[in-house]
Formats: sequence, C-alpha cells, structure tokens
Amino acid sequence: MKRCFLVIVLLCLFGNLGAQNKTVVYGNLGVENVNISVLNTPYGTSSDGKGHYALPVYDRSQQINLYYSCIGYQDTIVSLLPKQLQQDSVNVSFRMRRQDYSLQEVGVTASRDFYRSKRGRNITDMAFLGDHIYLLENKPKTSSMVVLDLEGTEKARADYDKLFEKLYVDCFHNMILVGQDSCLQIYLTDQDNLLSVAPFSREDYRDKLLRIVCEFNGAYITKTVVHDRGIHWLKHNHGKSQNYEYILKDDPEKPPHPLCSFLDTIGYIGCQSQLMAIVSEYHQVVAEEDGIDLLNEGVWDGYLLSLAQNGSLMFKIHWYCAIAAKKEYCIIPLLFKDYLQFVDVDNREIVTINKDFEVASRRPLTVTSGERYFKNEFLKDEATGKAYGLFIKDGVNYLGLYHPTEGIVGMGSKASKGSYPRVFRVNDGYAYSVFYDSNRKQGVINRLKINN
Repeated sequence: MKRCFLVIVLLCLFGNLGAQNKTVVYGNLGVENVNISVLNTPYGTSSDGKGHYALPVYDRSQQINLYYSCIGYQDTIVSLLPKQLQQDSVNVSFRMRRQDYSLQEVGVTASRDFYRSKRGRNITDMAFLGDHIYLLENKPKTSSMVVLDLEGTEKARADYDKLFEKLYVDCFHNMILVGQDSCLQIYLTDQDNLLSVAPFSREDYRDKLLRIVCEFNGAYITKTVVHDRGIHWLKHNHGKSQNYEYILKDDPEKPPHPLCSFLDTIGYIGCQSQLMAIVSEYHQVVAEEDGIDLLNEGVWDGYLLSLAQNGSLMFKIHWYCAIAAKKEYCIIPLLFKDYLQFVDVDNREIVTINKDFEVASRRPLTVTSGERYFKNEFLKDEATGKAYGLFIKDGVNYLGLYHPTEGIVGMGSKASKGSYPRVFRVNDGYAYSVFYDSNRKQGVINRLKINN
C-alpha cells in the first residue's frame, strides 16, 4: 500500500514538472549572431543566420530584462512584465541598430585661430615630432620651416632659397623636407636652432626611406611593390602585389624575414575579365582565318602583342595594359602597443601581426555608418595611440574612431571648422585643419578638441 502511494506521489511530481509553465520569447532581429541573455543570469541564446531566435523563460512571476548585443550594433535592453509573461509566447522583434562609433561633439578650443603665418605665405604641410609642431610655409619660389610648441608659439624658423613640397618623419624620427628633385634632413637643437645636413636625391628618399614602413618590436618593417615582368607578360600574376618583410635591429645582416603579402584583387579581376575578352576574340579571329591557334597549340611565347591580329584586338590589348598599369593601391600600416595592422582599404581586409611576427588574424574592415563619405584613409594619433577613419561630407572633415580589435570604424562628428582644409592632421587629442585666408594672404591653422 505504501509502495503504491509512493508511486502515485512520484507520478504526480513528475507530471507537475513536465507541465511546468513557461513563456517562449521569440522574434527576428535582422542580424545573425546576436547574443540574447537575461540580465544578471547566465541564461541566454543567440540568433540564427536569418536573425531568428527563441528563448524559453520559466520564471514568470517577476519582471525580466533581456539584453541584446552584437559587435557593430547598439546594445538594447527590453523589459517584460509578469503580466506579459503569462502568455505561452511573446514576440519581441526589432531591427538591431548599427553602432555609430562616433566621437562626442567636437568643440573649438579657443576663439582665436591656433596659428597664422606671415603675410604672403601659405602652409603647405605640417608634422609632429616630440612636443613640437613643424610647419612648411611656402612663397612662390622659397620655403620656410617653422617650429611651434603645442600651444602655437613660434620656437624656431629657417628660410630656404628653394621650394619643398612636403614634410616626412621616418621611423628613425628624422624630419625630412621633400622637394621635387632633392630632399633635406633637418633637426632642432637644444637651443631651438634649425640645422640641416647634406641634401640627398629624391630617388634615395623614394627607394630607401619610404620602403621602411614603421618600427615594430625591435625590427624595421619594409614594403616592396612587385610588378609583372612587363605589362604584356601574362605567364605571371596580373596587377601588383605588396610584400611586407621585417629586419631585426640586432641582426641586420641577415636577409629580411617575410611577414605577409597583399594582391591587388580589384586590379586582378579587371585584368582577368579583359584578358578573357582578348582570348575569346583571338580564338574567333584564328577560326575565321583558319590560322594557327598559338594558345591551343601550346606554342605561345607569353607575349600578349603576339596575339594581335587586327585593330579591334589591339584596342582590347591596350585597354588591358591600362588596367594593369593603374596606380598603386593602398595598404595602410597602423602600429599599436602589442600588434601591427595592415589595412587593405581597396579590398577591405585587415591583417594583424603579433609580437612574434606571425599573422594573428585576418578579418574584414567594416564601416558601420556614413560609408559613402568614407575616404579610405586612416589617421593615427601617435600621442594617444588612437586611430581614426576619415570621412568628408560637403567638404567638411569628420573623424570616426577606429576599433582595431573589431576592425570597425564609424562616421563621427565634425573635425574641421571649415570646408576643404588644405592639410588635415591629428595629434594628442586635437584635429588640426590648415586653410588659406585669401583676404589677408596668410596660412591659418584651426585646432579642434577631439572628445572621446
């Protein structure tokens, strides 16, 4: 009798457990891999490839807060009251909002301009080295180097009887004036005097200095752009590739070690499409003229012009050559504390190199908002370690904070006081814009504080 009673009790107990009430919260978020969790609990789920999710809730006696999160999207919290949880199911559907990794509103740091050049001069370029600002000021036939402190006070000046075009700070922290045919290295003495060393050729600047991309973890990173053997040669890859290597400082005699390579896939696709058109027409011409098909016979020497049979084919070949010879595509190196990143802005890829000079990850570059205004350019603030994506809308510059661990950049707030600045730089939490006051015939620098 007791045994029967025990069996009945157990059956009732399990029956009650099986029939325990629950509410299924479900919906569509429009995004996959969204994490949905009940706040202050380890309980949750995630959305599938189409954005759908379902989360059973068993405690219906008190309010719950559902937390929705996903990289690149704004976090969202939805509260459900006990009254809503008395239903068998609750539909909570919405579209996750793109996260705008924006800066807070940028404000003018002072009512006056940060700096004005002497009359009759414009500011051609500016650079930062240590706690000084270097300006290149030009007149029609001469240049001047001006050094300011971080508050805009002039510390040193030197005049040159020739024109220079830009300033360049190499990875050895040398300040170099770059001219049309020659370069000049300068340095600031402890007595705030500008001295120069012997000039060197523009070719030396291009071939030696610019090959060194940056300094990273006891090594120098170098870049080599590799072209085809010739723009008509097709037995090798089309377009260009960029190869990155590193040279250890304590062992400079050894050959460079490879890091990673990038292929200009946009140029490659364009070349491949045009090549197929050339090959197709070549086969057609050979068939019509009953000639020898060099490709099918396997006797083609790889020289593209040897396939030309008529004017139409020659036109396609010249078009192919124009695609193959397009300008160099853009790989931007960004150096952070523990890793180096190469950002391929044309193909939207990010390659991260760790301290052991290994490829730690490859991921896509994501622009979460304002993509139509994104200029495929990054600005690194060496003083703060932050990097920004540059956007231009109606001529005004905007900065979007770049999150290197996620590979995400979003359009931020206004970072230039006026439109179309001649030069734009960031340093130590400020955005510097260079303009020309045509009425006073002076170069002008505006400085805005970046609050983030």
